[in-house]
Amino acid sequence: VGVPLVFYSLLLLYVHKRRGHGPVVGLAVAALLAFVVSVFQTDRRWRIDAQADEVRQATLAELGSIRETTRGKVVLLLPSVEPEWSGQVPTARTEWRYYLAGSVLSHSLLPEDARRYHPAGSALTRRFPDMEAAARAADFLVARDRVESDALLTPGNEWVFLYDSAGMDDLVDLYRATYQRVVSGEPAARSHFDVYLGDRKLFHVREPCVREDMGYQVLVRVFSEDSKDLPGPGRRRPSKGTTRFSPHSVMLFEGKCMAIVPLPDYPISRIRTGQQPYPHPRWEGHRGWEVRIPARKIPANR
Repeated sequence: VGVPLVFYSLLLLYVHKRRGHGPVVGLAVAALLAFVVSVFQTDRRWRIDAQADEVRQATLAELGSIRETTRGKVVLLLPSVEPEWSGQVPTARTEWRYYLAGSVLSHSLLPEDARRYHPAGSALTRRFPDMEAAARAADFLVARDRVESDALLTPGNEWVFLYDSAGMDDLVDLYRATYQRVVSGEPAARSHFDVYLGDRKLFHVREPCVREDMGYQVLVRVFSEDSKDLPGPGRRRPSKGTTRFSPHSVMLFEGKCMAIVPLPDYPISRIRTGQQPYPHPRWEGHRGWEVRIPARKIPANR
């Protein structure tokens, strides 16, 4: 910050010396207007509506109560099959690490190459073939999906739920039912993963699937039919942007893989999705994959 301030101060001193007081006042007024406009643009881009903020605060409160139970224990964080509201609450990869401080958080399904990015002995270096095996090594499970079960330890919660490790069987039943419902239809595209559309979601599924198939981050780019549907700065670009889901967000259970991405409400002209090696293409020899879904394959209600 200091370098440009010094530069512009010297420039204005030079202009004042050569041109007098008038041009400097004009430049100051122009700078003030530019600042005010940028403040409004930034506010419009980052403003959180009251409902989303209420959900977020409620979720943080629930995480705080969960932390008191899980302190000092191994906690497995699970992906969700109901992700529509996930953008309104802290994610399992960032804020949850803070709000569950004192627990050993297990992201146990990373590919083998991930160990070079994490210190030896950390929970992230523990490898399991699937979510069921990871649950057997954990004391508790934390998920955004609610399943009525004897293993549910937070029946009064609304947004994030704590289970003992036996709850994995009930959660797998939910994952299995969702998977079977998805694959009962025709995929919108086929590649290393088959891609399905429905219920305003994009599903990436593969069977048979092993942990090595998860060595990719899922990338989704959604293009709107009308740029006016996009929020603020997005109107200057043809797409909403890229949504990235790491292997943490891919469910691996019973030899199946499934990743679920919520879609926006506005009309969509096309979708591009695929995978790139996680977290960097230099990790592995293959290049990943990408498919494009045109408008004609996108249902009106998605």
